[in-house]
Amino acid sequence: MIQVLLISLFPIFAVMVAGYIAGKRGRVDNRNVASLNVLTMEFALPAALFATTARASRTVLAEQWPLLVTLLVAMLVVFLLVWLLARFSFRTSSAVAAVIALSVSLPNYAAAGIPLASAVFGATGKLYITTAIVSGAIVMSPLTLAFLEASKTQGEVSGLRLLFQSVGRSMLKPLVIAPFLGVAIALTGFALPTFILRSFDLLGQATAGVALFVTGLILSAQKVSWSPRIIGLSLLCNVVQPLIAIPLTWFIPMTPEMAHAVILLTALPAGFFGLLFALRYQADSRDAGSIMVVSTLLSLFTLTAALWLTQVSVPVASPAATLPSARSVALVLH
Repeated sequence: MIQVLLISLFPIFAVMVAGYIAGKRGRVDNRNVASLNVLTMEFALPAALFATTARASRTVLAEQWPLLVTLLVAMLVVFLLVWLLARFSFRTSSAVAAVIALSVSLPNYAAAGIPLASAVFGATGKLYITTAIVSGAIVMSPLTLAFLEASKTQGEVSGLRLLFQSVGRSMLKPLVIAPFLGVAIALTGFALPTFILRSFDLLGQATAGVALFVTGLILSAQKVSWSPRIIGLSLLCNVVQPLIAIPLTWFIPMTPEMAHAVILLTALPAGFFGLLFALRYQADSRDAGSIMVVSTLLSLFTLTAALWLTQVSVPVASPAATLPSARSVALVLH
């Protein structure tokens, strides 16, 4: 179990520390990371999401619907709860509230989820993590983008027009178009040539590494907060979300193994999407960065509890067998 957690979580800190040191020593400008963020959000991540969804077969997508529905319900409940909390208790703007809500509700499926799911569930784990990535890409990302787009046009339009305009703008983003296009291709049963998918893989491989490196850069320019608010939000991510998901597995028909996957996937630490969105739309990123660091540290304990709770026998495998391959790294979401 300890080996699985180290394989899942140690690389996250290693890359973030590399970015932190680079920023602190002035090797990379930690105040101007917009170009790196554009690379991640508009090129690498859409490419990874497209390659992931386009590879999925119709049969796989159909079989994974209980997992997809359960994860979405759990994430949306937490998103709504945190957005209301941030908006009316913390007195943030709707855009910043959406960034915080996304940070808490969308687990780090990419950097932590891929090795964990592979180590626990083997080949089936890739199907679970692909489904999780799709759920975030086609629902959680557009939802957050709608709030951020609305903040850009606030004052220019109002009411329903603002809502439709914001949703429309978010749906035109590469981050949204790419997974929807990939799902459409998968549903038609059309198999794209390998050389096309490998081209998207090559670009998509940069996503997790660059995103975590940028996180370290940002943290080198600001302090990680250990305030009660940050700790509370991190616990919402690591503890409350799995507790919301567990009853759903009782009512939504699924296999015991899939129910175990739900618990483990919802117990993953916070991802980096909130931080990337905050940078892209110039929203306050301090809470998002702190939540990611604190949540990842807390996950050493919460993931251990989740593994024990699911009573899954974790196979003893070598790091070479459990670390994601180059193609697996392209299965990227947070």
